[in-house]
Amino acid sequence: MSSNPIPGGNSQPISLDAIEQISVNIAPFDITQSGFTGAGINAVTRSGTNKIEGSAYYYLQNQNFQGRKIEDVTLDKVDAAKKNFGFRLGGPIIKDKLFLFVNAEREEATGANASGANLWRASENGVADPNNNIARTKRSDLEDVRNHLINTWGYDPGRYEGYADEAKESSTKFLVRLDWNINEKHKFALRYNQVVGNSMQVANGNSGPYPRSQTNRVSDQSITFENGNYAFKNIVRSVTAELNSTFNSQLSNQFLATYTRIQDTRSTPSNQLFPFVDIWDGSATGSNYMSFGTELFSYKNDVINNNYSFTNNLTLKADKHTFTFGGAFEIQNFGNSYTRMGTSYYRYASVDDFLKTGTPQEVAPIMYGVTYPYEGQDTYSKINFGLASLYAQDKWSVADNFTMTYGVRAELPIYLNKLTANPSIDALRLLDINGNPKNYNSGLWPKSQIMISPRVGFNYDVFKDRSLVLRGGTGFFSGRVPFVWLTNMPTNAGVLQNTVEPGSYDAVSGWINNIKFNTDPYYYLNNVPAGAEAVFIKTPKEGAPSSFALVDRDFKMPMVWRTSVGADYKIPNSPFVLSGDFLYTKDINAVFQLGANRRTPNTFLNYGASGDEGDYGDNRAFYPAGVNGSAYNSKIGANNATVLTNTNVKGHAVSATLGLSVPNYKGLSGSVFYNYASAKEVSANAGSSASSAWGGSATVNGPNDQILHPSAFAIPHRVMAHLSYRLEYANHLATTVGVYYNGSSQGRFSYTYYSDINRDGQNADLIYLPKNLNSLTFVDRVDANGKVLFTAAQQADALEKFVKDNGLEKYQGKYLPRNGFLLPWLNRFDVKVLQDIFTNIGGRKNSLQLSLDVINFGNLLNKNWGIQSRLNNGQLLYGNKMVPGVSSGKAVLNTASTPATGIPEFNMNVVNGDLPTTPFQNVSTLGTTWQMQLGVRYTF
Repeated sequence: MSSNPIPGGNSQPISLDAIEQISVNIAPFDITQSGFTGAGINAVTRSGTNKIEGSAYYYLQNQNFQGRKIEDVTLDKVDAAKKNFGFRLGGPIIKDKLFLFVNAEREEATGANASGANLWRASENGVADPNNNIARTKRSDLEDVRNHLINTWGYDPGRYEGYADEAKESSTKFLVRLDWNINEKHKFALRYNQVVGNSMQVANGNSGPYPRSQTNRVSDQSITFENGNYAFKNIVRSVTAELNSTFNSQLSNQFLATYTRIQDTRSTPSNQLFPFVDIWDGSATGSNYMSFGTELFSYKNDVINNNYSFTNNLTLKADKHTFTFGGAFEIQNFGNSYTRMGTSYYRYASVDDFLKTGTPQEVAPIMYGVTYPYEGQDTYSKINFGLASLYAQDKWSVADNFTMTYGVRAELPIYLNKLTANPSIDALRLLDINGNPKNYNSGLWPKSQIMISPRVGFNYDVFKDRSLVLRGGTGFFSGRVPFVWLTNMPTNAGVLQNTVEPGSYDAVSGWINNIKFNTDPYYYLNNVPAGAEAVFIKTPKEGAPSSFALVDRDFKMPMVWRTSVGADYKIPNSPFVLSGDFLYTKDINAVFQLGANRRTPNTFLNYGASGDEGDYGDNRAFYPAGVNGSAYNSKIGANNATVLTNTNVKGHAVSATLGLSVPNYKGLSGSVFYNYASAKEVSANAGSSASSAWGGSATVNGPNDQILHPSAFAIPHRVMAHLSYRLEYANHLATTVGVYYNGSSQGRFSYTYYSDINRDGQNADLIYLPKNLNSLTFVDRVDANGKVLFTAAQQADALEKFVKDNGLEKYQGKYLPRNGFLLPWLNRFDVKVLQDIFTNIGGRKNSLQLSLDVINFGNLLNKNWGIQSRLNNGQLLYGNKMVPGVSSGKAVLNTASTPATGIPEFNMNVVNGDLPTTPFQNVSTLGTTWQMQLGVRYTF
């Protein structure tokens, strides 16, 4: 699934040149708008008129208009081009009767400006240098693995570096609109638009069987071979028909019908299918070092969405009231083919272990996974979802300067298709959101429950001259979840296919040593390894799959209660307008992914207490024998049953904005706005698969925690400003200069241990920072041969300095909150210059416009300005001690487990060969340097 919320993936579905007006509504109290809890985006496309009008344009950017200096680092010059060209044309077919509008646009990006451009290079010595895009993965190791794959397994994994120039991204958009004035009372519009987008992507970050690496497959810690990446093809085709009827001065009607087909399909660079392999850095408790094979989520990955929408609004005007009575019905036929690890998945502890595959000395992998369809089954899981809506609203002009809008909307979700149940899953006793025993039905969608959304809004022109306008309202807003969260149930309930995705190393301990590398993804289905007879099942009758996802029958779509108040004040005797807005949102139905087979143990960690009243140290839930020892139902793993449900803990958000603007004053326009935002949530549900959405957030006790944490998407402070001036001269010329500023922190992050501190199979444990740092037991940090790299004292001193230098002292004696910390503030200036040359031809204005855009203008002036930051793994501050070991006769470094006493011994993390002093480093891509774009547009 594409991570972009707009249909079309990386491609905007409609060209900006085809849009007449666009609006983003976060609190529209108009009851006709629905389908969102965050923001609704509405765009009105251009239409033809009695005049023939149009434009043609071409914009270009390439590596010669691209900065390469990031402080004292100069990036290599690589191809990096962008092109955007298109046209629009509108006019009459029959004057005053029938009109046509057409738009087409092509966008192309290549090299480092395209998505999927991989700039990372191998190291010679195993030490990362992220500022120069050098990963820690050694060239010699990559060459050894590549040669082994070619010579032993007949598979070419592709290049591991040097192919960024070949990245490509493109989209082609087309729109045509017909407007027909049937008569004075009826007007009809018909629109067709489509976009076809193609984009390359690097391999998935770290998803797969648990435990997962805390570092990504493509990063300064790991390199993925070229054929381990993937590409998206995004297609959107839409037809819209609209009939507007005005029966008389009091009564009018709007009917709107839309059909949209959206398809997102993945492909991989090589036609040769091969297992996806992760090689870690020497142990099962380390992190990813290199990857290759057919990308583990791309084989047979296809999403098809057919949407039908019908809306009718009847408007009646009566004296001071404007009544709207409406209804809508939507149908979404959603099909999702998702065979994660469909070519099979292997994880090896070290390069040496993998190099033994296919030889008499072969050793087993440390993890294995696969998804295979049952005989005769289609891999597409389906949901046919309907939403029926009825609503009524009154816009009441209480006085000439006061308008109140109030109404109510009722929506009924309807699940239109039937599911095939898996009796083996239905028979399993699991837990509900409150920890009570419960059986779930894998063959039933959630109950259809009416959602009622009352809303009231007002607009008050205080002095009747628009010099002071007060506005606001309150109401309920209902939304939806990504439909892949719903299709996760038929996909993973073991009726179409079986997914073997272990939730921990404990889950494979009984059979993993009987696994050898095999390029046939279904080899172990047909040759079941000893001990895995209940894992590689061939029909639903043979039992429940080893992992599955369900949807609670009582699940409700997300709904929030939102209140806003705002004001616009025109300052007397000036062109300035002062604006302010306050917005408060609270969850009514909050979505939560539950691990339904995981009990909370009665054992706890036991370190870091200061002895002060109320300071109990780190006493989080602890699984000394591994998480499966606390499985509620021993028939499946504790981390292997996920349920889409709702949490009773309600999140909330506050946003406040204050700004000053000059709409237009003698060619001058501008604004400056400050925004404050704060939001808390239980879970970010960060993933499309159920297991990723469940385990994707850092927690204290584990992913079932229902504790409010700051949201990753609420940046507390942001300043936005722009200033533009247009000067016309010589009767045929005009010059416009605009400056745009955006200042904010670059995101939120969490401090977590680099290890699984409580042994629950999840590497996302929030750090507890003791009041007395000396209560942490540090031991010498050694390498694989036992050589001391950093003494215990050096590490303790480094932690104390890190805490002081990075503002963590106020958190001592507490768990460091999820998303409680901010990346550095970034000041970003962009400059735009337009030169218009215009004249009248045939009584009509014709204009030629030349444009220059400088993005990140500050970096053009100074190599130290405008540089983005990213995390350097210093946020994985410390964890369980590292101990030397032996794997396949070679010295390796393992991460120790927390002992049964619940008192760990610690090592500090090592970042780029040294103890961390900061969690940040500079971004080392062309995306953080200045760029220029040249353009030409002809308008008539």
